[in-house]
Amino acid sequence: MTASLNVQLSDLRRPPARPLAWLRRHPIVVDVAVVLVACAPHLIALISQAGDRGWWGYPLLAVTAAALLLRRHRPLATLVIVALACAFSPLAQPGFGYPMIPFAFALYTVASLQPAGRALLGYGAGIGATVLATIPYSLSGAAPPLVAILDPFSLIALVVGLVVKNRREQQQRLVELVNQRIENAALTERARIAAEMHDVVAHSLTVVVTLANGATSIRERQPAKADAAVERIAAVARDALEDMHRTLNMLRSADAGLDQNLHHSGDNLPALDELADRFRAAGLPVTVTHDGAPLPEDVGLRQAVFRIVQESLTNTLRHAIAPTRAVVTVHHEAGRIGITVEDDGRIGHAPHVPGHGLVGIEQRAAAHDGQARSGPLPAGGWRNVVTLYTPGSRAADD
Repeated sequence: MTASLNVQLSDLRRPPARPLAWLRRHPIVVDVAVVLVACAPHLIALISQAGDRGWWGYPLLAVTAAALLLRRHRPLATLVIVALACAFSPLAQPGFGYPMIPFAFALYTVASLQPAGRALLGYGAGIGATVLATIPYSLSGAAPPLVAILDPFSLIALVVGLVVKNRREQQQRLVELVNQRIENAALTERARIAAEMHDVVAHSLTVVVTLANGATSIRERQPAKADAAVERIAAVARDALEDMHRTLNMLRSADAGLDQNLHHSGDNLPALDELADRFRAAGLPVTVTHDGAPLPEDVGLRQAVFRIVQESLTNTLRHAIAPTRAVVTVHHEAGRIGITVEDDGRIGHAPHVPGHGLVGIEQRAAAHDGQARSGPLPAGGWRNVVTLYTPGSRAADD
């Protein structure tokens, strides 16, 4: 099962205090507390004025409390029910104003969870309900309670709810941005794996084909050399198989370990001299020269140098006609690494079409703020020139 790299909103927040974390795990406690804060004052008023109040004030309060308990699941329905119950409460409690605290809690819930338009609609519905509730007073000739269009409790609840909702949406957009960057990074790393696989397969198969052709041509005249070539084919194939298994394991592994695997994917690469030995065994005389300071310990940079040299020599072995030498020069000075690979092979008459190898070299160079150039030499042969920079050195060089 593949682990997911995607982050959640909780991953970007600071761990809450223990009491707050407990309340988040038990939202029913918060809902009960809201009901008590919103409805307890009105219940006390009903009890203290029992002789002068109608009995149906209690059912209205019970409906309000039940609706507030369901406010998370049906915010808009809760707001409408609470608005109607609060609007008709003065009929059961003559002399008292509208109980706006329950309505404020219901309005906050809608504003924090629903689109802003619904919150404004709910606010208008609450004001409309209170206006309708004045009709019985007018019909009976009694003075109705005053209707406040800009009720402070409701306005505060509306504004706070909208602010909370806006903050939550900003945090969600941040989570989406982080996940998008993680996805882009994963795609980039997979592209690196694809380039790694191309280098492994192209190099190894080119060496195998060259050795096999050579072994076939000298089998009868020099059987010992043919047997050595066959043994070398087996060794190269085994190495290629191990490299392919390592690269494929990175693809099969959980995404959480992808970056770590890629970071260490170049640790077991052989030295350039060993790489040159492989090509010498395939019949291409290779000379490797190191100038300047040793290469940095950066695994990614060392891997890029190795793969660039490997791909350049593979192209020589595959495309050059009768090369008698190949010269590799690696020069490192002041954070700038220059790689030059030259050969003296003849170029075929077919037009040159850049393949995946040269494109891969250019991409590896660009990944290290460098550039790559390639082309035929005036006296015959081919030259690849690549420049890489260690982290931070390109800016100093500019």
